[in-house]
Amino acid sequence: MIRLDTQDIVNITMKQIAGIFKMEPLELRFVNDFRGEQYLLTNDKLHLSNQQYWAKVMDCVFDNHVRPVLMCEVLYFLRNEFMESDIKLKFSYDFAEGANGLATATAEVCFNDSPELQPAEIAELIDFALALQDKNWFEELTAKYKQLTA
Repeated sequence: MIRLDTQDIVNITMKQIAGIFKMEPLELRFVNDFRGEQYLLTNDKLHLSNQQYWAKVMDCVFDNHVRPVLMCEVLYFLRNEFMESDIKLKFSYDFAEGANGLATATAEVCFNDSPELQPAEIAELIDFALALQDKNWFEELTAKYKQLTA
């Protein structure tokens, strides 16, 4: 698992926007105008996650215009960067007195590194483990093979 912080997410988003739109963004600004999402506000903090797919989370500033950036787009940009992954994205906004809607973003990127193999594929890997004389891997594969064919 890879954990990304606010700056990592901003950097990836900037890079992806520049590549996709063929325009270099000047800056990304977090937005904190969530009148429609007041029900999400708890203890002066608002938390957005993958469920708030269509929430506007940033403004992308170009030379001659400003473009909104949605949560789903940030997820798309992260998935472009980390193919074959599951991503849990969170944006948090602090509305306590003096915090001025300070925004932070985090993402957990998990990879599916335990593929489902068929018994025939495992049998081939068992042969390979024997050729390498890797006893631990052989035992692990044999146990998995027995589990699938029992």
